Amino acid sequence: MSNLLVSKDPQAAIRSLPLACHLRPKEHIGRHGPVPFTAEIELTNLSNAALEIEYQMAVLQYLDLVVRDSQGCVVSEGHFGDRFSPFAENQVLRLGPGESYKRNVHLFPTAPKARQSPGTYSVQAIYKYKGFRAESEPVAVTVEHSIA
Repeated sequence: MSNLLVSKDPQAAIRSLPLACHLRPKEHIGRHGPVPFTAEIELTNLSNAALEIEYQMAVLQYLDLVVRDSQGCVVSEGHFGDRFSPFAENQVLRLGPGESYKRNVHLFPTAPKARQSPGTYSVQAIYKYKGFRAESEPVAVTVEHSIA
């Protein structure tokens, strides 16, 4: 299960968390064939009440993808959500109890090309919104050649 907040009693924290964040590698076929390094992000409402997320650009504007190399050093820079343009008006995503929001994402958009070399990386999704933080388990990714 995802950890959203740090608490002295980890089980109490898990019971009170409103949102779970999961990141899963996913095969994606584009117009020109397989798209490497694609994953599915899933946000699930864990509460017994509806959860509303207000956004100006995209639901994923609150998402960050932290990329670490095989030594555990962070190679990503910037924030994933900075790549979206704002809407004329704010939007709201409403998730009822147990409902999920899913989208495909590329795993390396925050890793500068100069730091994209062959090797094994871990990518963790972190979703922060109005005082809560949802973290996925890290996903291991092997890069056989420089990412184009």
